[in-house]
Amino acid sequence: MLQDNDDTAERDKLLYSFNHANQDQALVFGIDTSTEEGRAQFKAEYYALCELAPELVKKENLIFPHEMSPAISTEPHFRRVWQHYREHMFRLRFAALAESGEISAADAELSGRFLDLSGQPSFNVYVMGRLNLLEHLHSDEGYQATMRVMDTMGLGAIEFDMLTAMPTEEQFWEQFDGVFELSEAEMRAELPNIVTDPSNLAKVDALIEGHSAEAVDGSAGETRQLA
Repeated sequence: MLQDNDDTAERDKLLYSFNHANQDQALVFGIDTSTEEGRAQFKAEYYALCELAPELVKKENLIFPHEMSPAISTEPHFRRVWQHYREHMFRLRFAALAESGEISAADAELSGRFLDLSGQPSFNVYVMGRLNLLEHLHSDEGYQATMRVMDTMGLGAIEFDMLTAMPTEEQFWEQFDGVFELSEAEMRAELPNIVTDPSNLAKVDALIEGHSAEAVDGSAGETRQLA
């Protein structure tokens, strides 16, 4: 936050600071890190960058390229299916914990209504509560139940950055991907469980593969009702 909202220099310093930019740090250097020698060479190069640009590259963020998760496509049609996959996996985990009793029946009902898990789930209000932007939620039973459910699911520690252009709900889902270790391979395996109509499944497969424009256009309406 700015100490002086009228100070143009302070505002510009915050706006253009590398600390608050969305940076892609998938550094590879063209080095094979699957060998001990390669890892040593990569670490030396990485630490040199840490010294040169400490705002951008931090030692604690070191990940060897061979250990990085495969990049998830940002192609819009693929991302639509990916979002359905995210919501599907949330429901599965939620249902499993409710069935085992780790989530109480009362919390399952209250949080299910709060997040609208029977329809198109929305986490916007939950996120706003977490950010203390809706103080009345602190006395709302649905919100309190949702907080307990999130803790049980391992999602209570998710943090939100107000100094980035990424919407807060998308920040939630991006971190959800990491907590649940979502992958494209698992998404493809789960498609028959997400898309209940076999005729739509072929269209969604084509949409993911980026096949014909006709397949994409034909499935545009159906992918909104995958679950």
